[in-house]
Amino acid sequence: MAEIAPDSCSSFPSPSETGKAYDRIAAWFRSETRNSPCGMPFLEELLSLLPEHAHVLDAGCGFGRMTRILLDRGFRVTGVDVSGEMLRLASEYVPEAHLALTDAVEFRTDETFDAILAWDSLFHLPPDRHRPMLKHMGQLLKPDGIFLMTSGSRKGRVSGMMHGVEFHYSTLSMEEYRTELVRSGFVILRMIQDQLPEEHLVTFARKKGI
Repeated sequence: MAEIAPDSCSSFPSPSETGKAYDRIAAWFRSETRNSPCGMPFLEELLSLLPEHAHVLDAGCGFGRMTRILLDRGFRVTGVDVSGEMLRLASEYVPEAHLALTDAVEFRTDETFDAILAWDSLFHLPPDRHRPMLKHMGQLLKPDGIFLMTSGSRKGRVSGMMHGVEFHYSTLSMEEYRTELVRSGFVILRMIQDQLPEEHLVTFARKKGI
């Protein structure tokens, strides 16, 4: 990834614009990824850390690929996403879940969660929203709650095409995520470079107990 320029945030799509881009490819994306094994070993690891009947926030749930597995294992799930069309598909695929059309950073609720899953979603945030996102995720978790997220591992931003639609991605560096997570009240459990040679970072963190 190229280093982020100081003024680059202004040209980065807003979460609502990213949602509209996903609206355009939602049906295709579901057909392409519904049975994908991507991320499943890490999801299984998350499940092994959760108490019975845990409540999980799926931040960037899409059409519900991982939400479906969580529900089938007996967990409660709240799913949030910026794409209205993805959530329409999710309402058919995972009708038991509580779904909300919102940016994860703006999501508000009186509840706190046993875990937050953010698989391949938060890297669509504008560069200046990653630090506020980590702080907000900490606020949404119960003490000792688990946060599973993916990101890049080297600070920068890139763009790419999916099904003829352009998408933008941004990330902090691995060390910046480590620092910001600790600052936001987390203990890092592990950080794993996944999907090599891509710079795809999987992070497990636990919110500090009271």
